[in-house]
Amino acid sequence: MEREKLATILIEAHERGHNAAMNADIQMIRVKDSDGMVSDEFPICGFANVKVKGVRGKTLAEFKRRGFQKAYGGGQYLWVGDYNQSYDMKRSYAVEYARTLNENGFNAWAESRLD
Repeated sequence: MEREKLATILIEAHERGHNAAMNADIQMIRVKDSDGMVSDEFPICGFANVKVKGVRGKTLAEFKRRGFQKAYGGGQYLWVGDYNQSYDMKRSYAVEYARTLNENGFNAWAESRLD
């Protein structure tokens, strides 16, 4: 795949991921301590990343230029570091980013977990 086309796909994946994050349905929680004090509401916290397998050569180099790193168990991953600790925003970003890559012929998926 030519570099310009791949760069366009990765930019689109980021933009679509960002739009999904900004429009995510944020789940809010409150915490009650042992003294019965209740906290203000805050978003559930968590982590997310995008994984992709099967990229090599110049394609792999472009993924790395966009922040992907070698993943445990093979392939590459992109850590979602934006959106503070909001699990819902991070997960939405990763899901949409992976969807965009899949639509363009890559073997990609999103992973997420609560903190």
